[in-house]
Amino acid sequence: MEKVSRMAEKPTPCPSCGFHYNCLCKAVPKLDSQVRIELLMHETETGRATNTGQLLENALPHCRRHVWQRKAPPLELLTLLADPAALPYLVFPGEGAVALEKAVSRPTSKPEAKPIHFIIIDATWQQARKMLRQSPWLEDVPMVTLPEGLSTRYALRRNQPEGSLCTCEVGMVLIEALGETENAAAVGEYFDKFMQFFEADRKRKILQLPI
Repeated sequence: MEKVSRMAEKPTPCPSCGFHYNCLCKAVPKLDSQVRIELLMHETETGRATNTGQLLENALPHCRRHVWQRKAPPLELLTLLADPAALPYLVFPGEGAVALEKAVSRPTSKPEAKPIHFIIIDATWQQARKMLRQSPWLEDVPMVTLPEGLSTRYALRRNQPEGSLCTCEVGMVLIEALGETENAAAVGEYFDKFMQFFEADRKRKILQLPI
């Protein structure tokens, strides 16, 4: 009976961040960032509370979501891949992938320098591999791999490779690599609050934390 009573008292979730007990909206950093991130999001991720790609969308002015479907490639992303004025990189440790440090070490001050667009597959590792196999339009996109030895602070999902980063953490590494150290730190603080609030919501607990 006590459990039923607590369920009845559960507050209405925030329509923006989705949390019931602690609204995360005021923690969203408003960044002046030039980092361009294209989230290739598996369709099942769009409704998952554990998704962290949404944090990059909220924080970065040049982050876009492209929902992946096997029979309907995202047209906006296809347009970007065909644009000779853009330099896309697929962030994935595939065969032939170049190191992130090498990819960003080119001179960007020249007028002819192409803006880098990092494509992050926003899915589980199992889904990501399947998405690549079923997306021939990604075959010619150069791949970039993250530095070795990175560790994750994300613990909301099981059965993922040990040490693998979540989508938001990948974004933080990319932002840092492009020289936006303060922005990477701001996204990191936002991510940490998301993790705290998620755990508090799970425990139905109101946190007394400064935003």
